[in-house]
Amino acid sequence: MTADEATRRQELYELLGDLPPRSRPIGVQRIGEEERKAYVLETLLLDLNGIEPVPAYFVRPKERESPLPVILYNHAHGYDYILGKDELLVGREAIQQPPYADVFTRLGYAALCIDAWIFGERSHTTDLDMFKAMLTAA
Repeated sequence: MTADEATRRQELYELLGDLPPRSRPIGVQRIGEEERKAYVLETLLLDLNGIEPVPAYFVRPKERESPLPVILYNHAHGYDYILGKDELLVGREAIQQPPYADVFTRLGYAALCIDAWIFGERSHTTDLDMFKAMLTAA
């Protein structure tokens, strides 16, 4: 890495704000596994920051080969705070039909999708309240 690249990387980390230490281990707990028509769905609970557990879905083709390419899928906003990671499984008419879980696994990919802050199982607060809390903490 060049000195310029190192400087830019440091600037990026500073823009991201207060992050957990990069050396902090990430944890995962498998909540369940379900065989669907075209893929296997794993329901996970991730410990990414030690602040709040992060619900996630991991989908993979039934006949999987190792190693398997994985897509990190970020759900849309669309003011649908309840949908969150479920968008991977059920789709969203304005974005993709059939749902991405079906498409990705049919093409031989696995995919991971989390509930972003204030979405899905993490929708226990509003975006306004979350922004106020972030500003107060800064």
